[in-house]
Amino acid sequence: MALVLTEELRLKLKNPMGLLIEGDVKSVIDRLLPLIQDKRIISVGDVVSQNLIEHEIFPELVIVDGRNLRAEIGDNIDCDNTTTVENPQSEITGELWVAIERFFKDKTKRFKKILVEGEEDLAVMPAVLHGDGDTVVLYGQPERGVVIIEVTEDKKKEISEYLNEMEGDLWN
Repeated sequence: MALVLTEELRLKLKNPMGLLIEGDVKSVIDRLLPLIQDKRIISVGDVVSQNLIEHEIFPELVIVDGRNLRAEIGDNIDCDNTTTVENPQSEITGELWVAIERFFKDKTKRFKKILVEGEEDLAVMPAVLHGDGDTVVLYGQPERGVVIIEVTEDKKKEISEYLNEMEGDLWN
């Protein structure tokens, strides 16, 4: 089963869930660096993940779907430790949830990838919920920049409220 995005929540989520850093790739990376120093970095989205890696910032986990703005771009991130899951657009499946949960339970710090067949956008929410105080979740805000979410108890509460607004159930 899955949690499914409602139209009302879709409108809320058009706003960044964290701090939006706007600008071209280089200026965004320059402003991002001090905020992610000594943090466990999770990146959601192909373009943001590729840009980080090209600037020698290596997230511990990248969650990608081989698409940019729903256009096929292919899976361009090489990773020996890849898990593939299905997750349709506007949903969070139990399969995606468990893959993210397993990543956080494995305390070894190494480069891993979740390749989503479908859409990875909403993976930000379980990534925040499973993260701890040394985790940041990054995702792209199309045409604007990168959003950084510092995992805090307040942020987890906010994300939990969003999940409660979704329809469906992860486990039934």
